[in-house]
Amino acid sequence: MEHLLSPRWFAGISISATCRRIESAVIGIHGQGSGAPVEIRKTISFDIPREITASFNELQETFNESSASLDITLYHHVLRELASIEEEAVSELLNEARLTANDIIAVGVNDAGIRSATTQGQFYMGLCDAPYLAEQTGLNVVDNFPLADIAAHGSGKPLLPLPAWIFLKSENRNRLLLDLGRTARLTFIPKAENAFSYQKITHLDITPCGSLLDTLIWQLTGGKTAADLGGRFAVQGQQVPVLLERLRNSFHNNTENSYLKTALQTAAAAAHEGHPHQDILCTVCTFIAEYIAGQLPINVPVSSGDNEIFITGGCRLHGLLMNMLSSQLGSRTLTPISHLGVPMDTFDSLCTAMLTLLTIEHIPGNLPHLTGGDSTKTLGRITPGSLRNWHRLLCEMANTKPAAGTLRRAA
Repeated sequence: MEHLLSPRWFAGISISATCRRIESAVIGIHGQGSGAPVEIRKTISFDIPREITASFNELQETFNESSASLDITLYHHVLRELASIEEEAVSELLNEARLTANDIIAVGVNDAGIRSATTQGQFYMGLCDAPYLAEQTGLNVVDNFPLADIAAHGSGKPLLPLPAWIFLKSENRNRLLLDLGRTARLTFIPKAENAFSYQKITHLDITPCGSLLDTLIWQLTGGKTAADLGGRFAVQGQQVPVLLERLRNSFHNNTENSYLKTALQTAAAAAHEGHPHQDILCTVCTFIAEYIAGQLPINVPVSSGDNEIFITGGCRLHGLLMNMLSSQLGSRTLTPISHLGVPMDTFDSLCTAMLTLLTIEHIPGNLPHLTGGDSTKTLGRITPGSLRNWHRLLCEMANTKPAAGTLRRAA
């Protein structure tokens, strides 16, 4: 068939949880199934305009403050603005990849959405205006990945560990993926030793990381600095033992938001006591590194021979945090995922492109033992693009037998 002669192209778009950055990627699948060789054709990323980020923040604040009452007008405004940015990202991506919309089978869009826990279960509304994006680009769009898992009584997250395993797995050794982003997220990537290896994948949100450091520097500098780029402030400080002990005592398996609030209050108290900003940041980095290292042997089934940890996420650029983490890990090394040929700054969009492939091939994308769902589900809502692209997608899906669309081929 045609797709066996040339790669089938899938695109992925990921919006950061804070709606500050967009990344996109296009991958080519040389063969059939998620186990076929993957070509990473092109990835790009850029900042989302501050006006859109501000509207998103207002939407979230309004939603939280009004007991899950959504401002529909503002919601649709955010959707349309993000769709315009997504259109721009697709145009730039295809141009640099030297592909056209007619070459792409589908583009997946993944975002944090608007979430709330209700008495009837999880509530989720995505931030993708799929009909508009499909109309403007001609692409078939796959979005709202969490909904199928939520319908199966899951939480709708995390959904990226399975694509991460497909990209990073090894045939002869286990691996760890440490994503130092808004939170520190740890994913155990079991070796592909049999058809069911993916069932051993584990995932853990360890502790606030970038969210704590960014909010802290913003508060300590009175809004003059949004991020401690490279750790240039923190590296000038020294540890404050009493603050470090307070941070340790305040962490009791709280959620990200509740612990973030507690940690910021603890840091604010230290600043009020006269401790320099640099010392506070240094101490917080010490705590984050210490806590991450302490969770590895507790939560990850890694044998003594597996010492290599692959790393990604924006906070990997924080020099002091990385040095402290390396010191805490001892003999274990921190290796960038770029050593495996996977771009560092656009990994979420690559995983989204892989989720899109799974959708088209009728392969379940959720892992119930991670999401809490009742069963595995094919994820995503498909919105048709141009007539030509929609017809091609239907043919592609018709030629893929659901019975053969299992993860066994990915091993």
